Amino acid sequence: MVTPVVSANPHRPLGPTSRFSISRTGGTVVVTIHGEIGFEDWARVDAVLQDLIDAQGNLDVVLDLCEVKYLQRDAVPLIVNAAHQAHSHGGRLRLADKACRERQQATG
Repeated sequence: MVTPVVSANPHRPLGPTSRFSISRTGGTVVVTIHGEIGFEDWARVDAVLQDLIDAQGNLDVVLDLCEVKYLQRDAVPLIVNAAHQAHSHGGRLRLADKACRERQQATG
């Protein structure tokens, strides 16, 4: 059974200039990251992704990076690991960036 994503505060604070939010669109969970995110923040995002995928059993997760101003290379292994975890459960982790969002808005 998939547990719905519920948050009393959908914009959880991370570092001084960053936050993330979690929403659901149909069967897809969208984790949107905003601002500049440090390594400690990525560790928290990684923990959230693990919870969404492993504990809650969500099989379709989108990591929306459209609002990220700077992506540290240390974040890449965390993203890859989350993608592997989703795949091992028969699911997927997709990335969305600004170009992806612009294409989606252009096509309706």
